[in-house]
Amino acid sequence: MRAVHKRYLREFFPAMAGYVVLIFASVYWLRTLDGTVARTAVTLLPAIPIAFVLRAMIRVIRDQDELERRIDLEAIAIAGGLGGFGFFSYGLLLNAKVLEAPTAASVAIWVFPILMGLFGVAKCGIRLYYRSHE
Repeated sequence: MRAVHKRYLREFFPAMAGYVVLIFASVYWLRTLDGTVARTAVTLLPAIPIAFVLRAMIRVIRDQDELERRIDLEAIAIAGGLGGFGFFSYGLLLNAKVLEAPTAASVAIWVFPILMGLFGVAKCGIRLYYRSHE
């Protein structure tokens, strides 16, 4: 494993551990809070470690070689396209009342995880493609 990827893992795992702790803590803590400012601050606490995850991702992409950067660019383009198309199609189905409408929060909370999940799947597929075409 190259140094750039080791650094990424050193930055990624502590940030994700912080996210897991803060998501559970904030959900628990919100039950006891009143007031918009306090609830807003506690609700957004888990976003802080996610910002560090994004920082780690940006740094690793910036410091990779050209092929790795190309793979990541193609993967994020595919993930963004598929995710956007999926949410657009879902919105059309909701608008046509084909599906029962969920709350806005239950849809919004899934946008980023779906984007990152699709990025991971697309990256694996693109890597396999480039390995088979060497």
